[in-house]
Amino acid sequence: MKAIIDYLKELTALHAVSSQEDPVIDYMEHHFSAHGKEVTVDTIGNVICPFSSGKPHAKKVMIFGHMDEIGFIVRYIDENGYLYIERIGGANVNVLPGIQLNVLGDKGVVPGVVGTKAYHFLKPAEKGSFPSLENIYLDIGVFSRSEAEQKGVHIGSTITFKADFLERENGRVTSKAIDNRVSCALLVTLAEKLAKVESSLEWDVYLVACVQEEFNIRGVMPAVRRIKPDVSIGLDVTPACDTPELLGYSDVALDQGPALTFLNYHGKGTLAGVLPDTKLMEGLIKTCDTHAIPYQREIAAGVITENAFIVFEEYGVATANISIPTRYTHTPAETVSMHDVNLTEKVLFHFVTALTAEQRFGKAR
Repeated sequence: MKAIIDYLKELTALHAVSSQEDPVIDYMEHHFSAHGKEVTVDTIGNVICPFSSGKPHAKKVMIFGHMDEIGFIVRYIDENGYLYIERIGGANVNVLPGIQLNVLGDKGVVPGVVGTKAYHFLKPAEKGSFPSLENIYLDIGVFSRSEAEQKGVHIGSTITFKADFLERENGRVTSKAIDNRVSCALLVTLAEKLAKVESSLEWDVYLVACVQEEFNIRGVMPAVRRIKPDVSIGLDVTPACDTPELLGYSDVALDQGPALTFLNYHGKGTLAGVLPDTKLMEGLIKTCDTHAIPYQREIAAGVITENAFIVFEEYGVATANISIPTRYTHTPAETVSMHDVNLTEKVLFHFVTALTAEQRFGKAR
């Protein structure tokens, strides 16, 4: 059995922006199939791994995390071969000048460097400012548009941050695509453990690696409609606020355990957010208390997750989110503590294996 960190290292090395998740789909299907029966991949790429209680009319719990990463797409190539880009998802463009990106061309990965004006020629007003996205360009070392196209780079080619997995002191890990490959690593580990206890489950458990979260939040919905879960638990990252620029915004920090979400919503308004099911949240907290697992309470304006849409499926679903505290989100330097990651796996395993046929969540009478 691999450690979660080993899965995470392999997963973050893969390049998979929204709608281009194929390498991670293949990875998840392969590893799920080693432990679960009847693993399926739907038309848009959601990978579903069921574990059956074997009981008729058993309730269903779905645990999901998305496979895609934020990135970019080539929108224009000028006559000198410079690439101009658009975002796929909410990439932090402030970190772009001077860094390396990988273009996923038709003939393989083409490395590039984001151009930046030479410091020596910066005007006073330009120092300390950031260029707008429309002026950011990528230099892939060619002299013309035709040469770029000969290398397999075209308008519509996708772009990711360069993979550079770094194990640091005190169990910290830094990489691109921690959001949300850390949850994929958790799902694979959970599949390994559930395979050993499947016969003792009282609820059917569905692990889902889903698509297109960073672009439209709704990629998981075909899987939801196929499974029709009674309970949905979403796994994702959340900003850790233990760095100087975020101190005091919230209590969420590295090394303090998983964060249970009490509220999140899109920063532009509350029309797409999550308020968890009270009974489900009480159950997760009870699991943490019973097994002496530290946890944090999360309020996250500016974060949106799939449960915002899942909760309102036609029959209603009891939902909750569990978040892994992460520094420097949506950059190539996303950082988590493996202590928090391992604790998150424990919460999930103990919660689903303790579910009884009599348990009810939600408000239905």
